[in-house]
Amino acid sequence: MILDRLQDVIVAPSTPPGRGALALVRVSGSQTLRLCDQIFRGEKRLTDAKGNSLVKGYIMSGDSIIDEVIAGVYKAPHSYTTEDIVEFSLHGNPLIVDRVTELLIKNGARLATPGEFTERAYLYGRIDVTQAEAVLAAVESETEEGVSAAMRQLQGNLSSQLSGVSAKLKNLVISLEAQLEFPEEDVPTSSITLELSELRTEVENLASAFRRGRSRGKGLNVMLVGRPNVGKSTLFNALLGEDRSIVTSVPGTTRDIVTGTIRLTAGQLRLYDGAGIGVAESLPDKLAVKRAIGAANRADFVIIVLDAVSGFVPADGELLKILREKPGIIVWNKIDSVKTIPNIPDIAGEPLSISALKRNNLDLLLEKLKQEVDSQGEIFFANQHQENQLKKLYELLNDALDAQYPDMRSNLLKEAMVMMSGAERPDVDADILRDIFSRFCIGK
Repeated sequence: MILDRLQDVIVAPSTPPGRGALALVRVSGSQTLRLCDQIFRGEKRLTDAKGNSLVKGYIMSGDSIIDEVIAGVYKAPHSYTTEDIVEFSLHGNPLIVDRVTELLIKNGARLATPGEFTERAYLYGRIDVTQAEAVLAAVESETEEGVSAAMRQLQGNLSSQLSGVSAKLKNLVISLEAQLEFPEEDVPTSSITLELSELRTEVENLASAFRRGRSRGKGLNVMLVGRPNVGKSTLFNALLGEDRSIVTSVPGTTRDIVTGTIRLTAGQLRLYDGAGIGVAESLPDKLAVKRAIGAANRADFVIIVLDAVSGFVPADGELLKILREKPGIIVWNKIDSVKTIPNIPDIAGEPLSISALKRNNLDLLLEKLKQEVDSQGEIFFANQHQENQLKKLYELLNDALDAQYPDMRSNLLKEAMVMMSGAERPDVDADILRDIFSRFCIGK
């Protein structure tokens, strides 16, 4: 199926819809030059033009001139897709763009799917998945730092990191196999454990870099989590500085997921508010709680909101388990209504005490969120497939550290090696490719 699609000549506008001074229509495929020559009249045929050159001419429909254009000619393999590519620079009238695109389709091309040009660059080996993600990040990043990070990743710095992780896994397996096959050589177990621990830390740092990438790109997803009526919606509105969530004294007022954006110097965060997580009786309430739990699981960072008036209850302990899976902060709300702050058993760190209603200490909470968005370190952009791989890798390394016998440890690391072999260039699986490239715009 994928190979069949590679035989097609594809075409798409590569500039946003609407009027502008100029627009770009991109064509790629093995028969691109021949097909474009059917509608182009210029100083020379595009087939005869040199690669990486510009040719002035006209787009023709029979004897009628559609537009005066500049054709950029990029010949295989020295092009974005490694195929022959022609990019027509047109006047930016949507009528002209549509007419030129329709002419090319009429002569044998087909409209490209979202991200198909970049997908071809991947399939032909010019870029790997990490670089494809960098292309998307370069287009979508909303901060200068995000754009700079995308350019570094496009040059291959994430590919190098992932290759390094794979190489270290391989070396650890070799050491463990040597320990099993040649026990008389006395390979030190402590050295292997130290290397394994260091590799786990490296993988953990990569996960943090992926999280920073989301922050620099489209925003860090932050979910407010708490029992019903702890003041999440009041806090949501206070942080945004506007009334987005409905606030009443009736538990369960918030059912749908409500979102807002907080823009900071280094990036932005997307704040989410949903139903209070607790016992729900009606079907709509149960669905709202299920939706809130799903949003919390997808979030990059969580704010666990506790009620200082009611104090710590067993249901709060269940919510705190979320912090085992992802970073977050605990806040005691409604401190304006109590004389002393309740204690929370067996937690690391000090919860933040606030009053969302009186806006007490909200500046401290915003500073904590700013630190999360502005956390220092490398920035990488990844897709869900890569993030899932990294999470699984971290779990395997944890299991390997806990393994009591070298053969158990070796088998776990071998499993990790097999999994990581697809981190940069996964098997050509249609579902994976569809997930990766469907997020691109048409024409990229």
